Amino acid sequence: MGGTNDNKRIFVFTGPDGSGRKTVAQKVGALCGLHRVISYTTRPPRSYEKDGVDYHFITLEQFTEAEQNGEFVESLEIEGVHYGIKSREIDVMFQQQQFVYLILNRQGSELVKQAFGDKVVRIMIYADRNKVMSRLLERGDTTEVVYKNLDRYEEELSYLKECDAHVENYELDETVDEVAEIIKTYI
Repeated sequence: MGGTNDNKRIFVFTGPDGSGRKTVAQKVGALCGLHRVISYTTRPPRSYEKDGVDYHFITLEQFTEAEQNGEFVESLEIEGVHYGIKSREIDVMFQQQQFVYLILNRQGSELVKQAFGDKVVRIMIYADRNKVMSRLLERGDTTEVVYKNLDRYEEELSYLKECDAHVENYELDETVDEVAEIIKTYI
């Protein structure tokens, strides 16, 4: 990927849905001066999500065209919904920033690691199954969405051993401080 060099880093925040990875990533990103590369998705936004902030929400046709044009460094389908990160956006961000971050699931994290190798630092944010369930319900997800996410919980958590660091997220401020300290060792 053209814009990278040896001192550039991509911090990938991963973990089960409801683990708090997005909240932790945003707070750590602000604290450490990291900039986020936003994923694309074909699913409709949830009530609390905004286009261009949480995801770039696009049609299946737009996604398919971008995929056929080789625009995605990683793309995958989960239960009929497509997700992807455009490589050009990482390259453009790297022209302006030395460090960027992504928020991805296990599969997306692995694809980015394969594409960028040692430039990628994967950080697993996790919590126990009951805490994840309560967070998903608190944010307003439907029971159906909650159970679909819980069905993937063990698979997502099994990725922990592949990550460069992992932090259990029970107390947000403590988690943010711990992750920021981990990131500072790379920057």
